[in-house]
Amino acid sequence: MKKILYTLIAFSFILFTGCGDDYLTVSPEVVQGATNYYQTKDQFIQAVNGAYAPLQGLHTTQLWALTEMRSDNTSYQRNLSDRSGFPYENLDEFQEQTDNTHTTNFFISSYRGASRCNLILDRIDASSIDQATKDVVSGQALFLRAFYYFQLVRVFGDVPLVLKEVKSTSEAFELAKRKPAADVYASILTDIKAAIDKLPEVYTVAADKGRATKGAARTLLAEIYMTQKNYTGATEQLRAVVQSGKYSLNATYYDNFNVTKKNGPESIFEIQFIEGATLGESSNFIYTFAPYNSKTAIAGFNVYAGSGSGWNVATQDLLDAYETGDLRKAASIGSDFIDPNNNKVVPYAKKYQSVHAVQYQTANNFVVYRYADVKLLLAECLNETSFVADGEAFQLLNDVRVRAGLQAKSTASSDPLLKVASQDEFRSAIAHERQVELAFENHRWFDLVRTDKAVTVMQTHGAREKTLKSYVVAAAYQDIRLQNLYPQQELNLLAQ
Repeated sequence: MKKILYTLIAFSFILFTGCGDDYLTVSPEVVQGATNYYQTKDQFIQAVNGAYAPLQGLHTTQLWALTEMRSDNTSYQRNLSDRSGFPYENLDEFQEQTDNTHTTNFFISSYRGASRCNLILDRIDASSIDQATKDVVSGQALFLRAFYYFQLVRVFGDVPLVLKEVKSTSEAFELAKRKPAADVYASILTDIKAAIDKLPEVYTVAADKGRATKGAARTLLAEIYMTQKNYTGATEQLRAVVQSGKYSLNATYYDNFNVTKKNGPESIFEIQFIEGATLGESSNFIYTFAPYNSKTAIAGFNVYAGSGSGWNVATQDLLDAYETGDLRKAASIGSDFIDPNNNKVVPYAKKYQSVHAVQYQTANNFVVYRYADVKLLLAECLNETSFVADGEAFQLLNDVRVRAGLQAKSTASSDPLLKVASQDEFRSAIAHERQVELAFENHRWFDLVRTDKAVTVMQTHGAREKTLKSYVVAAAYQDIRLQNLYPQQELNLLAQ
C-alpha cells in the first residue's frame, strides 16, 4: 500500500496541470499532462493511486460529521473558548445551512475523486498496456467512482452525474445540472457490477494491500441493494463474500483498529494512512476526536485547544446501548478524561488511539468494510426475506456477539434480554448490534435512513440531548432531514 501512498501527491499535480483547452500551439514532450500522460502501465497505476487520494480527506474531516455525528451515536464537546466549530455543531443538530463548509468540501472532494476515475476510464481502452493491467486498473476506477457517487447520492439525493472528462467551461456548466437519484443509482450499479467482473479476489503483492478487491465491490453492491430494499440481490452478493473464504473475524475486536495489525483477515476495504510527515499521508483521528482540553492525556502529544478537537464524542444513547460485559465498549470508548469545565467524563473514540512519534501524524487506517459488517448485513437480509427461528441469521448475529463476550440470542431463551421471538424483534436485535459493533465507523446514520428509523430515533435523541445539555437550542433537531442541504456554490452555478 505504500506504493499507492507515495505517488498520490505527484499524481495530483500531474492531473491538474494540462487539462482543458490547448492554450499553447506546441506542448513540449518533456511536460506531462492529461494529453500525453496516460500511456504506460506505471502511469495508469499512478493514476488510479490518485483516484484513491480523496478518500483520505473525506474520512479525516467530513464523512464522520455527515454520518456518525448526524446520528444518535455521537455529538461534540462544547468548546467554550473557541466557537468557530459551529459548522460541525450545526450538522450534528440538523441546523446546517447551504453554505456549510463540511458539506461543501465533501461535495468537492467526492467529485475530485470521481473525475480522476473518469480520466482513467476514458483513456485506458485506447492504451497499449496489457489486458490484465487494464482490467485491474479500470476495475478499481469503477469501484471508486461507484463509491464516490454512492456517498453523494445518499447525502444529497439528486446530484450531477459526470461520467466523462470535462474539457470546457461550457461543458462543466451543463454537467453541473442535477440528475434524479434514480439515474445516479442506475449508473452506480452499472459501475460496481463491471468492477466485480474485473477486480481480483486478493492482491499477491504486499505493496498492493488496501486496493479494492472483488470482496470490497460485492460488499458495496450489497449495501446499495439494501438501500434499495433489494434483499435478495444483497443476499447473493454477501453470500459470495462469505463463500470466497478470504475473510474471517479477528480473534479480538480491537485487532481491527490496532495499527500493528492493519489490513488483517477481517478487513475488506480500509482507507490507508502511514505515519510521518514526509508525504502528508498520515491520519489524525485521535486528535480530532480527543477532548479539546485534554492536552497530552489522550494523544500522547499536546492537542491544540481550538476547534479542531472535541468531535465525534459518544452520546449517552450510545453509552447506554452497550450491554453489561460487552468487550467492545472499553475497546471503542475512552472514559478516562474528565472535563475540568464541568467535571464530567468526555467519552472519546478510543478506537483510533495509537502510539506515534510525531504530533498529529498517526498511522491509523479507517476501516470502511469488514467481515463483521458483512455477517450482520447478511443476517438482516435473511430475516427480511423470511424469519426462521434460530436459523442461519441467528448464527451470523451470534458470531459477532460471542466475540464481544456476550451470550447468544435465541428464540428459545428464557432470558428476556436474549430472547428474540419474531421478525421485528430480530430487526431490533440487528440494529442494536450494528450500532455498537460499528460505532465510530460511519454506518449508523445510513443504517437509520435505509431502515426508515431515522426520524423517530433522532427525534427521541434530540429531546434527550436537550434534557442533558442546557446549551442545545430549541431549534435543534426540529427538522430531521434525511439528506443534507445542497451546497450554495452549486446552487449558484445552477442559477447561471
